[in-house]
Amino acid sequence: MAIFEKQLAKFLADTFGETVWDDSVNETAKRWMKAMNEFKTSSVVDFNPTTFKATANQLIVVRGIEFSALCAHHLFPFSGTAHVGYIPNKLMIGVSKIPRIVHHFAARPSTQETFTRAIASFLKDTVEAQGVAVIVKSVHTCMSCRGVKERNASMVTSEMRGAFLTSMEARQEFLHLVGGV
Repeated sequence: MAIFEKQLAKFLADTFGETVWDDSVNETAKRWMKAMNEFKTSSVVDFNPTTFKATANQLIVVRGIEFSALCAHHLFPFSGTAHVGYIPNKLMIGVSKIPRIVHHFAARPSTQETFTRAIASFLKDTVEAQGVAVIVKSVHTCMSCRGVKERNASMVTSEMRGAFLTSMEARQEFLHLVGGV
């Protein structure tokens, strides 16, 4: 067992006792380490963000993209949905790549604010869009399972770029298409 796994097992046993584990505190420590490794991704995008010449200049939206992420603040999960829209300029991106972008940035510890901003930045830079809009709505287990123990609250973040900052019509159309979140 790695040094940190041993330290984690000792911490868990000292904090919660030896009898609460379904098999052993050592196995729980191993499972936790394995789970955390799933969030150890590269900052480099691990898929080909297929782009092609823009054939449209209207708003394109993919809504209801489900994700789970790990909060960099408490290392507790948060999960929810992302709604992503953009107005093409010279390039468009394959529709399946938008959920891949969301899932890529969800696969590492992050705050929801940083997660939302990263999605918008990546899409804007990749297709040089006229505008990008991202809304993320999620439930944070750090708030529902500890602290205030608020189980019905959700957090909503948005990031608007380009045309969504300068055109109220573009912003309203996006908000209408995603259902007012």
